[in-house]
Amino acid sequence: MTNKSQQERLGEVDKVLDEVRELLDLTSDNAQEHELLALQMLLRVTKELHTIHNVTDLITKVLDSAIAFAGADRAFLMLLDENGQPRFKMGRERQGNYLTIEEFSPSTGAIEEALSKQRTIIVPDAQNHAVYSKRDSVQEMSLRTIMCAPMMIKRQIIGLLYLDSRRNPLGQFNKSHINVLASLADQSAIAIVNAQKFETYTD
Repeated sequence: MTNKSQQERLGEVDKVLDEVRELLDLTSDNAQEHELLALQMLLRVTKELHTIHNVTDLITKVLDSAIAFAGADRAFLMLLDENGQPRFKMGRERQGNYLTIEEFSPSTGAIEEALSKQRTIIVPDAQNHAVYSKRDSVQEMSLRTIMCAPMMIKRQIIGLLYLDSRRNPLGQFNKSHINVLASLADQSAIAIVNAQKFETYTD
């Protein structure tokens, strides 16, 4: 991304942020306020992502932002290899610690579903879900909330953003949660590819 196109993108983000702030001042509807606050968070994170050129710092920001939004216990980022298989890149937990590949124990069912359907998967209560409650990983980890979003650039998946929790922090999920998580995953994909190019260029 050139400096000019990046400045234009960030300028557009600022413009939408201003519009969201105005709408928040006007709204008295709790549901709309929740959606606007989620959008506000997404825009702020998006703006910051496109200014980070170190891949490690960038992915850390992505995972921490996702955890903050979803109230999750853990977050993992995977990138697809040359065979289209998801490979562990980084993990974080709510306390701010990094998770190792040995601690990488996601719900494979959610990953497979997100890849096959090419859309964000949210399971609010895996323990009582007809399918996920029977999964070994769900039972072994006592998982409640599971989220998995494909990271896409021009409809091509380059990776996955995965979150889970033993709690049920968001209660009833709605379309705004899916939209924000999907948008965060896609913006992360663009930022990571640009950061990888920047690091290659500066090596």
